[in-house]
Amino acid sequence: MAVITFMSDFGTQDHYVAAVRAAILSQSPNQLIADISHDVKPYDISHGANIIKHVYREFPEKTVHLVAVDSMDSKCDLIAMELDGHYFVGFDSGIFSLISEKKPSQLVSFEHSNCTFPAKNVLAKKALDLAEGKSLSSIGQPIEEMRVLFARQLKVTKREIAGNVVNVDHYGNLITNIRKREFEKIIEINGAGVYYTIRFGREKFQNIHSFFSDVESGDCFVVFNSSDQLQIGINKGNASELLGLSIDSPVLIEFATG
Repeated sequence: MAVITFMSDFGTQDHYVAAVRAAILSQSPNQLIADISHDVKPYDISHGANIIKHVYREFPEKTVHLVAVDSMDSKCDLIAMELDGHYFVGFDSGIFSLISEKKPSQLVSFEHSNCTFPAKNVLAKKALDLAEGKSLSSIGQPIEEMRVLFARQLKVTKREIAGNVVNVDHYGNLITNIRKREFEKIIEINGAGVYYTIRFGREKFQNIHSFFSDVESGDCFVVFNSSDQLQIGINKGNASELLGLSIDSPVLIEFATG
């Protein structure tokens, strides 16, 4: 039996998370359910996509990811898809288009009968069906397209990379959409003698650290994190609050040669 992961914007104060888990476990008491997060910002599709896109590949293939974010929109169809050997079950809100540039290899939709708690009454059962080995075609009707949203795109030239903050984590670290591969490519194109300046807010840096601890407590650091995204933080401090930056704040890397 495959693992089911569960991510939502339900929070942990109420009974909603437990109710969805109970709907699965009442049918299959030995089913393994791994919680990814239930602290997704309410209705924030971008935040939810950013969380799951960086972790789903860490689970075994055939894992089923139950995603319940912005689940109060009764106009959204319910869908399931296969991507990179994983299954995803959730709402056709556009969230799944933000987790990968690849198109799903299979895609189905199914009715939710206008119920007020589709994550419990519909998605839990569909996720369990997939975890038990049922095919996508047996749990829904094949469809060709899902709703597509477009993430903020980098602007890359030989002289600069213009990006944005795409997530602020629990510690107040600012995660950007600038990736290590783009940075290294521009360094290579410019060749020997190139130097760079990283600008955000009123700050500017001319080096990228290897570890958070490369700076003293209270000082700002810039690193490529474990997902190879440029991350800005303050050692043992909240960078978002102290720097006055948040999601969509611009981050610029300028390149020059001596």
